[in-house]
Amino acid sequence: MDVLDGVPRCVLGYQVKTRTQIVLSFLVPVVFELLVYCVLMTADVIVVVEHFRNGNPSWAWFTLAFMWLPAVSCFASVLSSPSQWPETVGCDERTARFVAKHLLVLTLFPVAAFYRFNRRIFWSIEALFQEKGSYGRVQAVGKIRETSPYELYHFLQAFLHAAPQMSLQLYILLRDNTFRNYDTVTAQIVSVVFSFLTMASIIASYQRFESQKIVGKCYPWSSDQQVAARKREFLRSTSTAESLLASAKRNPLEGDPMVPNIMRNFYSKYGEGPSSPGSKIINVNPSNFDRQSSKQLTDPYANYTDDDKLEVADTVDSQSPTVSFKRDLVEHIDEIRQYVRQTDDLKLSTIPADSSDEEYENPVELDKPPRTPAPPTPAANVLKRASVLRDIFVFDVECFIKSHVPRLPEGMFEHERKQDNENVDQTDGDALSLPSRRQMITGLEEDDLVGKAVSFTGWVMFLLMRMIALSVFYVFFPLYFWMLCVNHYFLMIACIIYEVRFHEKLERYYFYLFLAYIYLFSLLEFKIKFIHVRTWYIGYVTLVFIENIAMSVLWYNLGSFDSWWFDFLHYLTVASGVLSLLCLLFYYAFLRPKDKVLFVN
Repeated sequence: MDVLDGVPRCVLGYQVKTRTQIVLSFLVPVVFELLVYCVLMTADVIVVVEHFRNGNPSWAWFTLAFMWLPAVSCFASVLSSPSQWPETVGCDERTARFVAKHLLVLTLFPVAAFYRFNRRIFWSIEALFQEKGSYGRVQAVGKIRETSPYELYHFLQAFLHAAPQMSLQLYILLRDNTFRNYDTVTAQIVSVVFSFLTMASIIASYQRFESQKIVGKCYPWSSDQQVAARKREFLRSTSTAESLLASAKRNPLEGDPMVPNIMRNFYSKYGEGPSSPGSKIINVNPSNFDRQSSKQLTDPYANYTDDDKLEVADTVDSQSPTVSFKRDLVEHIDEIRQYVRQTDDLKLSTIPADSSDEEYENPVELDKPPRTPAPPTPAANVLKRASVLRDIFVFDVECFIKSHVPRLPEGMFEHERKQDNENVDQTDGDALSLPSRRQMITGLEEDDLVGKAVSFTGWVMFLLMRMIALSVFYVFFPLYFWMLCVNHYFLMIACIIYEVRFHEKLERYYFYLFLAYIYLFSLLEFKIKFIHVRTWYIGYVTLVFIENIAMSVLWYNLGSFDSWWFDFLHYLTVASGVLSLLCLLFYYAFLRPKDKVLFVN
């Protein structure tokens, strides 16, 4: 398995080198995320300080709470997940170190995030200096792609920190008498802009995560054991169309790359000749396991009579199993005939002794039926003899199969059954690759850098339109704002429940409440697999556009304002909505990654 499996190999249809893959898929995104995170955290800290200086402690505490909320949620999620804890059960030194480590991360969460980003940047640069296929390249890419709980913090930061922070600062900026301090306004604008970028980057990364998960992608915050189990299950239970075509063209006697040649293992264990002077030779030949070659062993006596068979029996190759069977039959033909004669003589001996010609001595009684039944007709005799010969032939065939046809020794696969009972997930050399019914599933490959850039731009414009419409509408009509948000939230919960049909795990229902909150701002295929993808996206985008247009029309026509700032926001909402729609349509028409078809046994 290639270390860069799952990483886009082409950009705009042109195949790129492995170093270009590393730069475009690993180095550039992580550098961008690090810069956005640094600017956002710095701007939020400045906003907190400025609010305290301006005598607005409530806004400062709200801003500070939104900064801590993702770290607290990540800490609670890690401690409540049994898979994240050490393997040792009980309260010991490893458990204490685990809790102390995450408490330290909670206290100094920006430092932990900086460490995660810098670690990925270091190993990305290290992978560029290693040759393709070398151990250093494999190790470096493995370090880049390793999972970490910090990725969960980065995901939660987009919706628990950036989204509410953006709404709060936009509301403060749009209130009266807020343009008093230039430094505060500048920090707030920077915070709002980079909150947009943070949300857009996360949404572009997790937009179709469940479809990408089908083709082997794992959650970036899973434990090492979960990732290893997921990869083993994926390799064991799925196969691509290319591998199926290759296996169909391959000679079945050559073996499967995942299942070595059974004939080679058979010869290595039981040998090609007798193991002892008294042992019997097992004639194991590839033709015994090949249906096509076995059809070629036709009957050489198909168009011969019995007398012709006696003449040509010695001229036929004695190695053929069918010819050997016919030769055995010819050698015992005299015994068969003697058996038939004895059978007929035995039947004749059962006729009573007084059944002589005396019954015909009286010519007057010629019309009287004889006392003994008439002998069978010659045709009936032939049929009876044929049935006897058929029984003999069947018996001889059974004896021949038992003595000549090779069979695998008993207990040859007992070790494989023991491994199955012990749940050892390994590929055994003697496993038979039997045909089975396969189910076809369709996943989605990862976006290349151009596709990510266009999708990211589209979601930035979409979020800009959505957040400006919500924030300005809240300034003029706060009651209708909450009514709209509550109705949208419950509608999303109803759609999620309808989509999953109560077939998912019960503990995921708590996450669906959080997912409905995410759907206030954008749409993610995350934790649920959309059955009707186009219906979801077309319906959601249409609903959001209708809500945004309705809010903009209401506050622009019914709201009382005298500043040019609101006119600018109104036109900005319209322009961002049009640009977002164009970017998303262009992405889905030209840059959307190809579907990947897999077969599940």
